[in-house]
Amino acid sequence: MIRRTAALTLTLCATGCVQEEGSPGEHPVDSLAQVEQAESLTEPSEANAIRFLEQATFGPRLANGVSPLPIDSVEHVVDVGITQAISEQLSAPRYTYDGTTTSKEIGSQFFYNAIMGKDQLRQRVAFALSQILVATSNGITDSQTTPESEPKVAMAGYLNLLSANAFGNFRTLLDAITRDPAMGSYLDMVNNRAFDTAGKAIAPNENYARELLQLFTLGLHKLNDDGTVKLDANGVPLPAYTEAQVQSFSRALSGWTFASATGCPTKGRSNAANYAQPMVGCDVNHDATSQTLLRGVVTTAGASATVHLKEALDNIFADPNLPPFICKQLIQHLVTSNPSPAYVSRVVAVFKNNGSGVRGDLGAVVRKILEDTEARGPQPPLSLYATFGRLRPPALFITSSIRWLNGTLDQTVDKNPGAKLNSWSKSLGQEVPRPASVFSYYPPNAPAPGGNGLLGPEFAILDTATATARANFVHDLLFSSTAATNGILLDYSALPADPSDLVYWLGRYWLHDAMSSNLQLAVYNAIVDPRAGSTRRQKLAIYLTSLSPEFQIQR
Repeated sequence: MIRRTAALTLTLCATGCVQEEGSPGEHPVDSLAQVEQAESLTEPSEANAIRFLEQATFGPRLANGVSPLPIDSVEHVVDVGITQAISEQLSAPRYTYDGTTTSKEIGSQFFYNAIMGKDQLRQRVAFALSQILVATSNGITDSQTTPESEPKVAMAGYLNLLSANAFGNFRTLLDAITRDPAMGSYLDMVNNRAFDTAGKAIAPNENYARELLQLFTLGLHKLNDDGTVKLDANGVPLPAYTEAQVQSFSRALSGWTFASATGCPTKGRSNAANYAQPMVGCDVNHDATSQTLLRGVVTTAGASATVHLKEALDNIFADPNLPPFICKQLIQHLVTSNPSPAYVSRVVAVFKNNGSGVRGDLGAVVRKILEDTEARGPQPPLSLYATFGRLRPPALFITSSIRWLNGTLDQTVDKNPGAKLNSWSKSLGQEVPRPASVFSYYPPNAPAPGGNGLLGPEFAILDTATATARANFVHDLLFSSTAATNGILLDYSALPADPSDLVYWLGRYWLHDAMSSNLQLAVYNAIVDPRAGSTRRQKLAIYLTSLSPEFQIQR
């Protein structure tokens, strides 16, 4: 009965959690609001700190008496302020992925890093980037002649690449993913030859060039700096690039293969698979002719594969479409699905110039996203509230629930808690790191159901089956022995025993002082019902709160 009721609640959320009125628009910031913003960054309220941690981590934690205060705890952010908390996260030691034969599978490692890692912001940004710059182990053959798992080696390397560059320069990141063998294998950049073995010219594969432009950098249509689409005189969206330019980029990016101790192969041939090192450019298989790229820029005739790759990526990086295309998606993954054009524009300005004349500084961009007036405060700005927020995607719904319960993961030999968490996430529609397609787990432009034109990307994987799976996950986490058996250890000691205090505690923390009176009453009535039982009261209160639309929608 519990599962059925919660599933119904969440299904209703799919059509009712987005307000009918209101649309994204510029929010005027007067001098008083600017003063309040400055104060909220240096001396944030507890609710503001919790809201910040929902955006910048895989879920807020309470310190629960630990000293010194962990940098990802609510108490620490209240103590040092949001600006300092971001600075500490930018320099926190990086948790990495291990592709060796003795390591656990990559999905398991992901959930361990997400729950236990101290570099929470880096892990969140890397996860966001992995959903924009999509690569997956699908299609990578696990060779039986080697002891290691090639898919594991490939994805460990790719995810480490993303986390290493999460706060670096986007141009550097663009170069790194283009040379990465996992990406090369997934989108046919590797062994993309311009000649056959007889030396005859052939048309290179266009797959990576197309996705590089459409999904990784520019999008389909030209954009204003505020993320809105540019239209021609007839109201038709202007294309960001042409088919001829896709073909030009495919030629400019031809000739790359796996790294090898013997160097480049002969014309028309390829090196054996190597997922431990970046790909290498081989001029013997490269189309060295001059190509016309974006905005009429022409590559150097007769240049090497390496030179042409640099020219192609420089050309894309300088395109005016790139900042709004990337910045809006980062905002969507961290803060809200429908940022106002003004919010996007403010972040884009930082992407274009970090204050020191540098373009593409992701660390500065992330800081601006999290410090912006629309992200900060105990609640979203009132003028934008009706359109603000995002459905918690499966992985974040799972990690947030566990981190609020001061969860830890037992990594002893006979335990694999991360694998269990990923199996739950898979049942909710998001198996990490195996997105269904190059469009990731869900497309960034998916509409919110009943949203009158609003976006709701995560709703693309919410249906009756995954809604029920959300309820079943929480039920199994709280009421069965599944979590403990798999090494997922939860701590309920901080939860009050008194029903009124318990409801207040959940509203104060899990919903950063935003629990509605209706939800308060529903939870209270449920847990004081004699059938709830005193030993199940805390878990029932968590169950109902976590499956409410108010928690499912991160605001």
